[in-house]
Amino acid sequence: MKTFLDNLSDWYGVCIAAAITLVVVWGMGTMANNQVADRQQWAKENPVESAKSNCLSRSAGSRPACWSEGDWIEYCKHIECKQR
Repeated sequence: MKTFLDNLSDWYGVCIAAAITLVVVWGMGTMANNQVADRQQWAKENPVESAKSNCLSRSAGSRPACWSEGDWIEYCKHIECKQR
């Protein structure tokens, strides 16, 4: 049969584990927020590189920032034809 002190020590262990968990989660959240802020600042300072860094997938490649010189030539050909 557990005594009052045994129950109290169990609660101390639970409280310490909860406190450690909260500190770890808070720390990870703070680091993630700092990384997002740094990435946004970099994107403002380097808009071309930022746009090109998102060209890794096939669907993202359809954006004009991801086009090659040949893509632009074809695009301009079609636009000129429609303007006449």
